[in-house]
Amino acid sequence: MNKSINMTLFLCALLFAGCSDDPTNKIKGEFLSGCMQSAPKEMCLCAFSKLAQKYSLKELEGFSQGQGNIRQFYSSVAKAGVECRR
Repeated sequence: MNKSINMTLFLCALLFAGCSDDPTNKIKGEFLSGCMQSAPKEMCLCAFSKLAQKYSLKELEGFSQGQGNIRQFYSSVAKAGVECRR
């Protein structure tokens, strides 16, 4: 599938809220939910792990609400996706 479509799904998963008591699980669940619609679970877990290493939980929560430097975050998501495909 087209790389830009995969990245768009990654971003959509982070931008739409889900339900969970633990903020980390909530953010991870949102990401995986969208990502796994077009990529294998292992790749999605890898990408989330890379993003979690780069950004704090507070930053990831902000991105999921459309706050922060979204352009830079888009770039990070694309890079993580490419690295995890290798």
